[in-house]
Amino acid sequence: MTKFCCTSSIFLSLALAGFAKMPALDGFSYGNSNAPTGNEWDPARDVNCVGNLALNKEMPRATFTSFPDMESARKILPEFSKYVLSLNGDWKFNWVKKPQDRPQNFYKTDFDVSGWDTIPVPSNWNIVGLSEKGNGHHKYGLPIYVNQPVVFEHKVQVGDWKLGVMRVPADKRRLTYEYPNEVGSYVKEVAVPADWDGREIFIAFDGVDSFFYLWVNGQYVGFSKNSRDPARFDISKLVKAGETARIAVEVYRHSDGSFLEAQDMFRLPGIFRDVSIYSTPKTQIRDLVAKPKGDVMNVTVDIRNFDSACEDCEIVCSLFPQTELYSDDFAKNPAAVVTVPAGTLKAGENKELPTLKMHIENPLRWSAEEPNLYLLTAELKKGGETLEVVSAQVGFCEVEIRKNQVDEYGKTGDYFYVNGKTVKLKGVNRHESHPERGHALTRKDMEDEIKLMKRANINHVRNSHYPDAPYWYYLCNKYGIYLEDEANIESHEYYYGDASLSHPVEWRAAHVARVMEMVHRNVNQPSVVIWSLGNEAGPGQNFSAAYTEIKTFDTTRPVQYERNNAIVDMGSNQYPSVGWVIGTARGDSGRKYPFHISEYAHSMGNAMGNLKDYWDAIETSNYIVGGAIWDWIDQSIYNWDAETGTRYLAYGGQFGDFPNDGQFVMNGIIFGDHSPKPQYFEVKKVYQNVGVKALDNETGTVSIFNKNYFVSLDEYEVAWELNENGKQIAAGTLDVGTILPRNEKIVKLPIAGTPFKADAEYFVTLSFKLKNDRYWAPAGYVQMAEQILIRPATAKPSLLEKSQKR
Repeated sequence: MTKFCCTSSIFLSLALAGFAKMPALDGFSYGNSNAPTGNEWDPARDVNCVGNLALNKEMPRATFTSFPDMESARKILPEFSKYVLSLNGDWKFNWVKKPQDRPQNFYKTDFDVSGWDTIPVPSNWNIVGLSEKGNGHHKYGLPIYVNQPVVFEHKVQVGDWKLGVMRVPADKRRLTYEYPNEVGSYVKEVAVPADWDGREIFIAFDGVDSFFYLWVNGQYVGFSKNSRDPARFDISKLVKAGETARIAVEVYRHSDGSFLEAQDMFRLPGIFRDVSIYSTPKTQIRDLVAKPKGDVMNVTVDIRNFDSACEDCEIVCSLFPQTELYSDDFAKNPAAVVTVPAGTLKAGENKELPTLKMHIENPLRWSAEEPNLYLLTAELKKGGETLEVVSAQVGFCEVEIRKNQVDEYGKTGDYFYVNGKTVKLKGVNRHESHPERGHALTRKDMEDEIKLMKRANINHVRNSHYPDAPYWYYLCNKYGIYLEDEANIESHEYYYGDASLSHPVEWRAAHVARVMEMVHRNVNQPSVVIWSLGNEAGPGQNFSAAYTEIKTFDTTRPVQYERNNAIVDMGSNQYPSVGWVIGTARGDSGRKYPFHISEYAHSMGNAMGNLKDYWDAIETSNYIVGGAIWDWIDQSIYNWDAETGTRYLAYGGQFGDFPNDGQFVMNGIIFGDHSPKPQYFEVKKVYQNVGVKALDNETGTVSIFNKNYFVSLDEYEVAWELNENGKQIAAGTLDVGTILPRNEKIVKLPIAGTPFKADAEYFVTLSFKLKNDRYWAPAGYVQMAEQILIRPATAKPSLLEKSQKR
């Protein structure tokens, strides 16, 4: 393995190991290397590479943006900062089937790429290269869908990973026979803003699949191999404000990281999330962490100094309440302000300041039902002058497991609470998927998904099986979705026995780092209520080590991991039978701790018919907190019929990809193009937050139960209609008053005296319609409904009588 020397590096600003109190992750290396060894990505070349996770990549931190002032910081999103420059758009691109064919000197400043193709970033190159002419004409390799295996050949046996990712497959049909390991080379030139002079400059990649090297202006910077967490690099010594910088990125489809990324999805390489450069002052806020407890927001600020000694520094933190729900508008005056002196920072010093306790009397609390947000700003000042302001969405969302509680059902157990309430998580598993863009989702794609979820009463998403794009969390915070955030770990190809990568010590650093990159990144997100260590990757000690690391940093959320319930805070399983759920909900099995069904109700084909049976059981106790349907969206990709040119939604094997798992990727409750399936409407009905029961059909008496935990039903107009043999004969609205959460009200429908016919059947439909426009639907949208049989037809003539009358 190449050794790196931090003290002699031209990347002095990169040598994070030189900063005091910098949180350390094993496997992150720092220092100078003139060039890659070429062995960083393949265990067959260097078995130690699996513990060599990154070179010169910034340690993880929370999601926030550096702004020049409070006015721009109040807008939260990075596009409102003059110190952020997006690199999304056209890049020059070269693609080869195997590493030996890549243009090895492309990163040099005098290398001519004018004849190269142009590719959009973000994108997956397999998707960009698809041809309407059919499988034999696809330009940049093939999308391939496999569920459990990795794409390259492997065997389920101990130590198989040591043979690496470049094996020649015995079966010539296998994708990697023709495409052993595709490499995409990217080049982009960018003008660094002149007003960034004297500032520290970074480049950030939000998602690159699966491994990449980085050069800037011909100089080697480093590498990263976690596809779905940000990779940031300090490039200050390599670029100059006011001049053009040449960015060169070499992306490998397969790497040792691929062994931990065998998720059930189309495997699609490329730079598929946002890329940007940004700048900070030489003395900067490195991290900002906010953790609520009661009426206090505990805020920790980490600052570091790249410059000469910085004297008379201080941090001013402010909390601004939201002016209205579902808005980015925050009060002009803060509800709390706390200042903490930073004193003098020496050159190269990193300092974590004492925790600021920001008290707000009776704060508005965040839940999926009422997502009250606060804007947290941290202002770095020197001698009274503002150097930098960073901001983040935060919320008073307190998640805990309370032991030996008696619930509303009269049962005793250990229960999952959000802000003191035993909520139910009505969820789906969600992959990042779009038929035109693969994994490279636009903001509009995500916004459309949030709207569809809210219309269907979905309040929970398991981010399966990796952390998502930053904008997804912004939306879930703003509009109210409970998230289970899952680390980018799935080594399903080795299953759960001795061959599992959860056992070898060589893989421990990778497991811990992927978990902690997620946790550091998303610790401030109020929508995240559960951490997951990963998916279907074995039960071993590497996950125990990851759990321990989480708990040293964050105890504000419980941890789940379905493959080993013994090492985590709450139980989980996949695809239990209805009978099992009934027994567990009763407490028959002895499981009286909070249980989350991470995958259930597999939505493939004619599915979801027994969803009501699951929820009839789940809603009889709090031993089961809820679950997530598999899954949200069909992970289909557009392909074309070579003969007719007709575009269609394709699954595994329809691109000439082999091996593949066929249409097992088509499991959503919505189609790939976001149009709802019949299952979607079943989910909407079962997940609705109102229960209606008939008490007396003669008098039209019904009970209405509010299943919410935090909000009344005041935002709905309750409409009723009476149908005779399917035709409306009466209708109106009901004044039900206020029905508080977890409360029931008895109401009478104005149908007494209706002249019911003996040969007709009568149904009453109650519809709960939005009174006001919401982000996801206009006023009048039927959010919830129930149909009640008032009277069956008792005197229907027989078929014989009908025929005789003719």
